[in-house]
Amino acid sequence: MSQKKQLRRKAIKIISFDVDGTLVSQAFADCVWLQGIPEAYAEEEGLSFEQAFEFVKSEYDKIGENRIEWYKIDYWLRKFGLGITREELFRKYECEIKIYEEVESVLKALTEEGFELVVSSNAATEFVDFQIHSIKKFFSRIFSATSDCGEVKKSNGFYARVCRILDVQPQEVVHTGDHWVFDFVNPRKIGINAYYLDRKRSRSREVKGEGEEFVISDLNELLDVFCR
Repeated sequence: MSQKKQLRRKAIKIISFDVDGTLVSQAFADCVWLQGIPEAYAEEEGLSFEQAFEFVKSEYDKIGENRIEWYKIDYWLRKFGLGITREELFRKYECEIKIYEEVESVLKALTEEGFELVVSSNAATEFVDFQIHSIKKFFSRIFSATSDCGEVKKSNGFYARVCRILDVQPQEVVHTGDHWVFDFVNPRKIGINAYYLDRKRSRSREVKGEGEEFVISDLNELLDVFCR
């Protein structure tokens, strides 16, 4: 083990993960928002799926992702007057939950190395809980920017709050996620060690020099830094 790796390993107490696109694919969330709700609205109003989809999508767009309501599924179920519950909708698409194949083994290895693992997600808590149920045992805490902080995106302040709650310095935290700004740029601004997960390797070619080592395409690459 190199001296650089030893120093980095000893300094880290917490390893944090985003959820959608990092631990699980986007498929479940997309099905709930873009298929389940329009289908339920079509049935409620006697419309075709296409008509319902266009209406539902236009209502989403009116609110927009910069308002907290955009992220709250119960708000939309009430707004559209749907008889289906959140739990029923989630169960309907449970088969769409796809945890990336390397995730469980990586979480197990990091836990065995003595790291405390947490989730730091923009998704609402109910989406996170349902999607990571089978791997939730690995995490000591789940933080949702929308549910816990009323923020529509993971800001510097969100990460600072996570550090305060965990009683650690930013330099003692590693965060990994698949959004360039909200999972990489923002946490690094306050001193968190961040890795950008580029599963499709779409941005890797653009990052040169010192930052290149912090772009990974698979969570197994974290083990090369913190375990092996």
